[in-house]
Amino acid sequence: MKASSPTSDEFILNETAMRQGIHVLTLMLLAVTVASSFALEFIDAAMNLLLVAVFAVFYFVGFDSLDKWGETWRQMWVVAMTGVWILDMLISPVAIYLVFSLYFVLLRAMDDLRGAVSVVFVTAIAIVLQMPGGVTLGAVMGPTVAAAVTLAMHYAVRRMQRLTREREQAVRELVSTRHQLAETERSAGVVQERERLAHEIHDTVAQGLSSIQMLLHVAERDLKRERTPEQIGNALQRIELARSTAADGLAEARAMIAALQPASLAQTSLSGALERMVESFSQVGELDITVEVEDGGTGKDHQLPMGVEAALLRIAQGAVGNVVKHAGATRCRVTVTYLIDEVRMDVVDDGAGFDVETVEGTPAGLGHVGLSAMRSRAREQGGELFVESAPGGPTAVSVAIPLQADQDSAVPEE
Repeated sequence: MKASSPTSDEFILNETAMRQGIHVLTLMLLAVTVASSFALEFIDAAMNLLLVAVFAVFYFVGFDSLDKWGETWRQMWVVAMTGVWILDMLISPVAIYLVFSLYFVLLRAMDDLRGAVSVVFVTAIAIVLQMPGGVTLGAVMGPTVAAAVTLAMHYAVRRMQRLTREREQAVRELVSTRHQLAETERSAGVVQERERLAHEIHDTVAQGLSSIQMLLHVAERDLKRERTPEQIGNALQRIELARSTAADGLAEARAMIAALQPASLAQTSLSGALERMVESFSQVGELDITVEVEDGGTGKDHQLPMGVEAALLRIAQGAVGNVVKHAGATRCRVTVTYLIDEVRMDVVDDGAGFDVETVEGTPAGLGHVGLSAMRSRAREQGGELFVESAPGGPTAVSVAIPLQADQDSAVPEE
């Protein structure tokens, strides 16, 4: 079931409150009209009570059921209530007060120009029916002012309801547009990635398979002809070239797979991949590199989405590689911290350090491509990378990647 929007709930509450207010007003007016029976003769009192009862039944049965009726039933309901009201005024002049309820009935049944005309018509009837007793300023102004106030209230409420509906429609259109934009961006990203993969496959695997097919075809043709030593040698040479081309194609395919999913992560967890990575760097750089994993108080066995783990691994490789190449450090620590809403990784060394502003202000390609790549990988996962250093050291590279509620327990696809 679709949940109501705040504007829809507000619209319903306002409509309900207005109806309840009209019902309370009508009950009070009915009570006043009933009380007027005590000043009438018995027959008139009985007729007054009967007509008040009929008016009440018509009002309460029809007011909330009006939306289910057709136009004919609505007209009959309005005419019946107006007729009962006129008859009751002929018996008890106090019944003129019921014209307030009748105004709301007319405007509810005919929410257009007909309703306003009907209110004016009923007001005229109320004034005319008082003429036998003498027309006074109060007899004219009372119904007239009541009609004017009722019309003003009705159209003010309708105006507010219309504005509420327009605002709700605008909100729906805005949400729909935002969803369409997100879907368009996602589709564009999918198309771009498909094109990239298509180009990679065409330029590597497809071209290699085509070459292999042609080489084997020529080798087969040579072997089917008269088999001279020279032809056999040529055929074997082409077969050997086809094998070499196949090996190159396999290497290209493996390279593309590795770009999508690092082999080290496919075989073990992020911490295990980091351990193997720092072991290799330790041997090359002759420095002490350690990996630490902190739970951060979540108490969970973490397995992040492959994209997040791959980004963290690549960033760690870049950061530790910089330490080995440039820092002149003796110790380095890689710390991964799993928090409830994010995962953090810090790479800290005791090396010589550098001026961060100077390095980041240098055009890419002049010695700091690694930093640019690390920042790019962090942004791709919605995260951010920070570098803290100064000449003389130490240096700290920190990356924080936010996690969705279900990411920390996500299992990567095979």
